[in-house]
Amino acid sequence: MLKAVTWCAKCLFLYFLVVVAAIRFSWIVTNPAWALATRMHWTQLTRVAFVLSYFLPLFAAAGFLLGLIPFGKLGKALGDLFRSFFPSASTKLAPDPEPDIAPPILWAWLPVTLAFLTRFVTWQSRNSTVLDPHRSLGRIERFFGPIYAQTSGLLDDKWITDRFLFTGPMLFLMACAIAALIRYRLTTPRKPQAQTGTDGTSL
Repeated sequence: MLKAVTWCAKCLFLYFLVVVAAIRFSWIVTNPAWALATRMHWTQLTRVAFVLSYFLPLFAAAGFLLGLIPFGKLGKALGDLFRSFFPSASTKLAPDPEPDIAPPILWAWLPVTLAFLTRFVTWQSRNSTVLDPHRSLGRIERFFGPIYAQTSGLLDDKWITDRFLFTGPMLFLMACAIAALIRYRLTTPRKPQAQTGTDGTSL
């Protein structure tokens, strides 16, 4: 039970880190992209308008790239390097914890996705009614569309908050999980299959 609670806490902690990164450090991704797009004459948007329009795909791409980095193996390599330089101190270190059933990075998208779906379903436009046929399309534009595709009925005081708390982190963690799963499949050695004889017994 404790192991399951710890695993869930790891997933929530990863979501919290991604939210902090989206709010405080997203400029590391968006500013170079805006500068490149401006220099190549791909866009004439201001920096703020560019960030609000392309934050979601850029943040998702950053999550995919981070998912390809084997942080676990890098941490283990640094730990082995530390033990080689300080063998006396390595004996005082705690033993390596038991590995999780599934890496939390593969499932960290689930809590924020549930929160996003709740917000996605319960959101209502100020200009729409329950029988409005364009309500679903407007909801998709509101949560995923660029700033120039928004109308007065879609923009509200929580538009930016929803992007940085729900949609952006959800896409980031989904892309990161997909990249990590691809990396695991490509780098994890397959177990050799036991050869069987003609009588069905293992050789």
